[in-house]
Amino acid sequence: MKDRDNFYDWYNAYFRVDFDLEVQANGADIAEDTRSAPINGSFSLVQSLTVKSAEKKLYEANNINKVIFIKNLLDFSDDFSRSVSKNHFWYLDNADDTVVAEAAPAKNLGMRARAILSDQGKTVHSIIPLNRYSFFESLSDRLLPPLQFEFEIKLQDDEEMIWQNDGTARRIVVRKFELWVPQLHFTGQGETLVNENFLKPTQLKYLQESLTQSSPRRDANGRWLITPGIKNPKHIFVFIQQTRRQND
Repeated sequence: MKDRDNFYDWYNAYFRVDFDLEVQANGADIAEDTRSAPINGSFSLVQSLTVKSAEKKLYEANNINKVIFIKNLLDFSDDFSRSVSKNHFWYLDNADDTVVAEAAPAKNLGMRARAILSDQGKTVHSIIPLNRYSFFESLSDRLLPPLQFEFEIKLQDDEEMIWQNDGTARRIVVRKFELWVPQLHFTGQGETLVNENFLKPTQLKYLQESLTQSSPRRDANGRWLITPGIKNPKHIFVFIQQTRRQND
């Protein structure tokens, strides 16, 4: 993003992603009754994300797909999950069940919905809102001066992204990955406000979002406890930690 002549609304920016689910060996379409589907919505596509400006890191996150998944579970209301978040390919699993794409009985309605939308060569059209990542989430009430942004994105491995039900290897093929950012145009009064408050030297703090696996502990009622991580954990439960340091 090289434009330094205009202001942008980074809080409402998003990635627009089109992707297909296909057989890895020959690129064939996935059959209608195959019990296979992408997991956890379009957020699972991004394994790591780094944002730089003037060669300095402003934000860095690894295994961010897992962090965003937990944040979505905590933040998304039931109404939001059933409506707006469908644009994110977010169809929440509601059962631990392998019956995915068959007509009946399908207990896991979220997995079934994702399977139907991605089988038989269908292209999934989805968005990934940037405000789910902490750096852009912090801009809900802030306006950045014109900056040159550089994004470094690593996509998730197929094995981590796809629910498999048999020995047939499948893959995600990204057809389009675009950045959409609303451009702001001000009135005369708005330009005065911007010149007085935003066209000044700005310091941005480096933000790193990290994921730590937790210890396999349960309380007296058998519920899992989310705690700081230990070495070589046997269970995938997460502890979300954020650290800040001033950029030099």
